[in-house]
Amino acid sequence: MPGTVITDLRRRGAVDPGRLLAGPLRGVGLQRLEPGHSTEVAADGVEHALYVTAGSGLAELPENTVRRDASSDSDSYDSDSYDAEPRDAGIPLVEGTAVVLPLGTRTVLTAGTAGMEYFHAVLTVPAGRPTASSGDEPA
Repeated sequence: MPGTVITDLRRRGAVDPGRLLAGPLRGVGLQRLEPGHSTEVAADGVEHALYVTAGSGLAELPENTVRRDASSDSDSYDSDSYDAEPRDAGIPLVEGTAVVLPLGTRTVLTAGTAGMEYFHAVLTVPAGRPTASSGDEPA
């Protein structure tokens, strides 16, 4: 397998696959938040995909407003609508939870009492692509 690179993310932390791959993936790694610590993840010029691998925590969205995922709710509603009920504590994150941040969005991750580990992928965005904040993009 010429060109194949195998990296232990638990030892190395993060890698830049852009040196080998032609696609939009520009950074992958395991991140660890100590208990009670927070970090902001902002999709300014890039997009992010996060996957909780251990521990737990919370994801706070801007203005404490939660956008409902149409695939998780069988009731009929406008898919571009937002849940008007504020979530002061944030959205619970547990092992196996994925968080996707399209261009123009952000969240604050806060680790629970045991801390939180997550896989973090950073992807470039083609020039001229509209931000996700308009709500007009297909799901």
